[in-house]
Amino acid sequence: MEQNKTLGIYITPNKATVVLVGKASGKIEIAEQFSVSVAAVEGTSFSFAQAAKDISAGCTEKQLLFSDVSVVLDCRLYRQQVLHSEFTENRQISQTVKFDAEESLAVNAAETAVAFELASKGLSGSEVSVYAAPASVVSDIITAMAGNKLDPVSIEPDSICLRRVLSQLPGYGREIKTMLMAVSKEKCFIISPPPQVGNAQIRAFITAESQNKTNLAAREIMFSTASTIGGRDIQKTLIYDSTGKIDIVELGQSVSVAVELFGTEQIIASTELPAETDGLDIIIAAGAAAGLLGKCDKVDFRTDFMPYQGKRMILEKAVKTMSLCLLTVFIILGVFLNIQYHKANSVRNKLNDKFKTEYSIAMPGGKFVSREAVGKLKREINRIKDVKSGLLSAGGDDSIEAKLTFLFEAINNVPKNVDVEIDKIAVTTKTMNITGSTSTRGYLELFGAIDKHQKLTRGQSTYQSKDNRDQFRLTIDLK
Repeated sequence: MEQNKTLGIYITPNKATVVLVGKASGKIEIAEQFSVSVAAVEGTSFSFAQAAKDISAGCTEKQLLFSDVSVVLDCRLYRQQVLHSEFTENRQISQTVKFDAEESLAVNAAETAVAFELASKGLSGSEVSVYAAPASVVSDIITAMAGNKLDPVSIEPDSICLRRVLSQLPGYGREIKTMLMAVSKEKCFIISPPPQVGNAQIRAFITAESQNKTNLAAREIMFSTASTIGGRDIQKTLIYDSTGKIDIVELGQSVSVAVELFGTEQIIASTELPAETDGLDIIIAAGAAAGLLGKCDKVDFRTDFMPYQGKRMILEKAVKTMSLCLLTVFIILGVFLNIQYHKANSVRNKLNDKFKTEYSIAMPGGKFVSREAVGKLKREINRIKDVKSGLLSAGGDDSIEAKLTFLFEAINNVPKNVDVEIDKIAVTTKTMNITGSTSTRGYLELFGAIDKHQKLTRGQSTYQSKDNRDQFRLTIDLK
């Protein structure tokens, strides 16, 4: 899905206006728009099931790509009231606003979806704009939209979405006291100048198509100027007229403030809207979609009623799918490694059997111990090399020649300044007994040379000093 575009759907009792919205050069850009009818089912005041199917079909037909969906309710589908709250923090207000609305609006809190925003703050608390919609209407919309893969992230009042768009007008702000008005065939919205703290108050009311829109605008401007807090300071009124029936010259003569008209091109970057569409409905639907394109305050009926779980469900599904894929990969990898292990083990066992057979041939009579076999073979190979080179006889290390060879190697390693005289060498099958003498303290050098030899180990030894020489008797064994 395209991450930089969102879908806004404006739902009224008789039709739904759908717009695909992005942002271009800081302005809202409408990429596509269409509308479907909302037909009431006999015996009910509102049904959105078929309209949701038509919207889904329209998006498929036009091949619309978007990341999220936002819904906005017509002012005829909710009630609005400014209430006083003892609290000033949103968290505290949210815990009591539903009960305050139940008392002031005479509604059943359990059967109502309530949303609110802070209008102003004071020493005794705050003024809160409360919006209450029947839970049956909100749940019907959510169920129908979710059933057609269009689960809305938020459901907001139309006055909030309209203010979100119109507040971007260059002439609207705290510096210049400017009031905004939007008029269509069926509705009229009045947006007061923004206060220092809180949000600008909005009035929405129904009008008749045959009603004189110029007289309507004049009456509402005078009423708002007289009743709004600080209203007498209003310097200008900006009007959006989707009917084209307001006489701006006549209106300017009837009221005491400057009056100007503005068009959609000042707030929306798009091609010219079709003649059969209501420009105000397009602006409101675009305001709903724009709420998902950046950080902004929302007045959402879903927050307390049926919180949006779409992204969380998508994330959970993705995690489950990834976990299943990883589990499959690990199972396949485990089976593969197990097969390779058994193949390698089979080859090893065959090699081990062959090695054992050949070892018994090379080492007749020798006991086969797998962890010692290689070492014994290496030692036997070294012995054979020594025999071939003449260092040892065929008898091996236990032969007399080998023992005497090892003894003379040790004696030759004695330092030259030590005088060694050997009187007698007695060789048996196990040991060599040597008798002789050395110059003074020379026996230590002789014993050390024997200890350093790789094949010899010193057994019992004695010595005594006599006639300026060290007489010694030494027993030597093979290692």
